[in-house]
Amino acid sequence: MRYGVLSDVHGNGFALRAAVDRLTRLGVDGWLCAGDIVGYGPQPNECVELLAELDARCVAGNHELLALGRLPLERSGRLARETTPWTRAALRDDSRAYLAGLPLTLRLGDLVMAHGSLTDPERYVTQDTQASAELRRMAAEARVLVLGHTHRPWLYHENAGTLPATALPPAGRLLVNPGSVGQSRQRERVPRARFLLLDLERGEIRFLTEPYDVDGARAALRAAGLPRSCIHVPPGRLRAVPRRARTLLRYARRHTGI
Repeated sequence: MRYGVLSDVHGNGFALRAAVDRLTRLGVDGWLCAGDIVGYGPQPNECVELLAELDARCVAGNHELLALGRLPLERSGRLARETTPWTRAALRDDSRAYLAGLPLTLRLGDLVMAHGSLTDPERYVTQDTQASAELRRMAAEARVLVLGHTHRPWLYHENAGTLPATALPPAGRLLVNPGSVGQSRQRERVPRARFLLLDLERGEIRFLTEPYDVDGARAALRAAGLPRSCIHVPPGRLRAVPRRARTLLRYARRHTGI
């Protein structure tokens, strides 16, 4: 089975379309999404609609649960607290119903998928010890665990540790994270979509990056009154507080009539 694997789309329809187009050209048999279809970005309904059209197999991420009111917003980061009310208001009834039907974990043969971890969609799995623990939690007959949430591409083998994305080892359990389609957290001047191609039959994996219409995405953010950082949060960079304050003030005026 040859999968196009997506995660952390975050309402960025421009990036999602670019990722889907690239994977379609490469050829896939099925689609997987490890959660956070919505949240932050300006096109939650468009992203849900496209994944539904692809018949993608998806799990719920923490941002789906935030949008549905199933997680408390108070313990989220500042950007999520600022933007989740907009996402909740923007979601159509059909999109909300689609998100509400997503499971927290999904099993497809020897592949298991969740968002943050197998037991907690908000947990970040970033260290070898954490990855090993997650692999041990899988069912005995499962071999590949797909996670998202960190926005960082990663291939981890239970015995060899972090591996380059080339041929998959013939034996041993693997944790795979495709990175984020819609909200780059890389040190890059222009954000790119990140995703992967996973061929379990041939034992191949390819991490992919793709440019997309960033100007269009930023224009959509401005039109919705959402912060620019919704599609790119470079690590270590100080937030542009005055610009963020102006953006939120415009949003408040638009929706309260001030």
